[in-house]
Amino acid sequence: MPTVPHWGYNGSARRYWDFQYAGKLRRLERQLHHYGSGLNAIPVLTQYRDNPDDFYLLRIGYGGLMGAISNITHEGFGPCGFHAFPSTLKIDGYSGDYGPGFFGHVMNTGTYVINHLEYGWLCFGGNISEKGEWIEVTPLDSARNRIYLASQGLWLTLDAGKFEKVRFNKSMSIVEFTIKGQGNYASQAYLRISQPAGTKRKRSFKMGKNYALVREAYVIPIETGLANVRLEVSS
Repeated sequence: MPTVPHWGYNGSARRYWDFQYAGKLRRLERQLHHYGSGLNAIPVLTQYRDNPDDFYLLRIGYGGLMGAISNITHEGFGPCGFHAFPSTLKIDGYSGDYGPGFFGHVMNTGTYVINHLEYGWLCFGGNISEKGEWIEVTPLDSARNRIYLASQGLWLTLDAGKFEKVRFNKSMSIVEFTIKGQGNYASQAYLRISQPAGTKRKRSFKMGKNYALVREAYVIPIETGLANVRLEVSS
């Protein structure tokens, strides 16, 4: 999975033979964002959450994550890959093994926020703004139910509900977020909090308000369609 400033190659799993067996145009060539991109992104981004200082992992992992949906047509057709031969440069006519790649995207999509030593505050999968001592993030990934704050290795996931806004102060002592319900399908949000980087990050967080804990997820009522939640650093 290389880091190349090109939509087709950045994070693209190296595949050469699958068109020969599952493509409409059958030949050996470099395939762009075959299903391996979406699947490879799962262990790569998992490793990044364990090692949030490794920016390379985030770059290739997110490239593979987005590559899984980069070939979808306006009509909704998902091809088995994109033909890289200069004489072709188009998607294949068969869906082939597209399904596993889309599975990789669905199971892995999320918003990642980092404070890079050279580039400053960056957001993969959303919009980010800096307002004084506060950073505000609007998740825009395809699910909006996972967010990773790399500076503290904080991994927030929702079993139900969606993140509408996330904000935190630069000292990372307070994290606030707004959760949106999903109509009749989710009147409660189920929030999971973890820090996969473990002892590599000094701070641990607690809920600013008592919520019921069900199967290791905090149950948050969404009475008006939105719920405001606050995390604080544990003393």
